[in-house]
Amino acid sequence: MKQCIGGAGTDTTAAALAFLKGGNEVRLADLYLLGELEDPNAIWVTNWESPLTWTPWGTFKPTVIKRGTVTTKIGLEVAALDVTWSPKLGAFGQTVATANFYQKAWLGLYRNWKVRIWRTIMPTPGDANTYGAYELFGGRVAQTEVVRGAIKFTVNSFLDCVNELVPPNVIETTNILAGYSGATSVLADSETSLPQFTVVAPSSTTNILADATSPTAGKIYGLNKLRFGYMYFKSGSTLAGAFSAIAQNSDFNAGGGVHHNQFLVYAPFPWAPSPGDTFYVSTQFPVDQANSPYFGFPFVPAPEAAV
Repeated sequence: MKQCIGGAGTDTTAAALAFLKGGNEVRLADLYLLGELEDPNAIWVTNWESPLTWTPWGTFKPTVIKRGTVTTKIGLEVAALDVTWSPKLGAFGQTVATANFYQKAWLGLYRNWKVRIWRTIMPTPGDANTYGAYELFGGRVAQTEVVRGAIKFTVNSFLDCVNELVPPNVIETTNILAGYSGATSVLADSETSLPQFTVVAPSSTTNILADATSPTAGKIYGLNKLRFGYMYFKSGSTLAGAFSAIAQNSDFNAGGGVHHNQFLVYAPFPWAPSPGDTFYVSTQFPVDQANSPYFGFPFVPAPEAAV
């Protein structure tokens, strides 16, 4: 039997096993957490008819949700689980904060979200604390599909981290893992912290104008010094949590001696950012063996160089 953790955070496995063996009526429910515990946008839901409180993780609200069969495999083979969720249809919004669940799923905002599923054993209806719950499945959202009245998630087990593709993502001098390492400052300008920006008008879904706030306020970055990096909108912004790779950056002359940083992005944002929204930029990591982490294999040519 898997380890059970009670509401007090203690191991209740033995007590739960004794309860199950005692011929008692068994009441089971699944507890789902989509997102991180500390994320205010995380989703706590259950397939039980009323809210269930499991103190170590919080209160899970009732919803229409079901899952596929959880399988256990020996070795490093990655399992996947299908989860179908039918949340209540809310009003359609024009920002990430006001968008309903279906909009967010359609926009891909749940991709790569962590999903944790527990099963609780209840001695009486609604009591998820006495014997607590045990881990049933954990993974990340790999695919999202919006159908009529439901959102379908394909959740890959956390073991998906062992699914490295060789050679495309690993063996090459311009490998993707190194190229998109996060939190890389503008090394060409000898900066040691990420550049931060505030959006100004007029900005669109693909063309963003912004003023630098740090590490140097008002700085205009040189042509394409931020190219192939990415911008990430911070909490409180219209596009909080959204990001896109940068295709080009340049100096925008607004006239009257006023200049802004101009960004063109590869993937358009779902909505145009609002003036005052804030974001940071991580530039592309310099991929060569003198820099760490390199994530590649020295002296192995890129695949396209093979005969």
